Amino acid sequence: MAIENVNTANFSFNKTNLIPRNGTDLETFGVSLSGPQLVQVLSGIKFRGLTGDIHFLNGQLQSSVFEIVNVNENGERRVGFWSPKSGLVRQLKLPISSTNPSDKPNLRPIIWPGDTTSVPKGWEIPTNGKKLKIGVPMKAGFNEFIKVTWDPKTHTATSVTGYCIDVFDAVMATMPYAVTYEFFPFATPDGKSAGTYNDLIFQVYNGTYDAVVGDTTIVANRSRYVDFTLPYAQSRVSMVVPIKDRKPKNAWVFLKPLTWDLWVTSGCFFVFIGSVVWVLEHRINEDFRGPPSYQAGTSFWFSFSTMVFAHRNNSLTLLNS
Repeated sequence: MAIENVNTANFSFNKTNLIPRNGTDLETFGVSLSGPQLVQVLSGIKFRGLTGDIHFLNGQLQSSVFEIVNVNENGERRVGFWSPKSGLVRQLKLPISSTNPSDKPNLRPIIWPGDTTSVPKGWEIPTNGKKLKIGVPMKAGFNEFIKVTWDPKTHTATSVTGYCIDVFDAVMATMPYAVTYEFFPFATPDGKSAGTYNDLIFQVYNGTYDAVVGDTTIVANRSRYVDFTLPYAQSRVSMVVPIKDRKPKNAWVFLKPLTWDLWVTSGCFFVFIGSVVWVLEHRINEDFRGPPSYQAGTSFWFSFSTMVFAHRNNSLTLLNS
């Protein structure tokens, strides 16, 4: 088709005078003088083939546009189109322009089996079929996880609530198909617990219950009989291990609670307080008199002794007549 559109009667070639290398004659082939015109016409050729429309854009073969159809008992009906640039669209517009991938495609409604437009969830269990029997523990306390409201007159459970029940209902609601189930408290006719958690787990093993929902701890002996889901609550398991203190203990251990900066600051304040007391007392107090070494020792002793006890002196009141 491209050659016919070129309208060239004779094709001439420009032969090259090259010596063949590696034993091939490819390099001796001539170059068509009508090549650029033929490439230009070939790039503009459009036709419909077995795989769809064939055309080139910037030298690249464009992917075909697919038609999306809905097949039912009445035949087929067009839903929309799909192309690499525009994605799913209801109407095909030329030239095809790219759209935002996050945009919701505006397709025609799909008719599902049963002449309904609602998307089926999948396999449905009949409402009159067998329901799953879910066992729940019956115990007092921790009602936030499992709470069973018991009717003593009818000896039946009126409601089963709690965090574990909410998690189970949320998981079952996300199933691609409907699953009917019913909760059965593991209790005696008088409303008391029928056994331990191990007894409840064994009821799944012997076929009394299909599953157990509750605050059941995953331990090794229970895993031999049933399979557990991944934990959805924080584990409270803790371990107590012995440690060996390798820090040296000596007479200077009392210095550890405070830093060196704080100890030096405290010492400077003791010296400052002793100096102030000596200035105020050595003229009128005989205890702060004597040789210089005695006065310095008395001042420092007074300052450091304030850490142990408080000094008390009689207060004299002078009345001026």
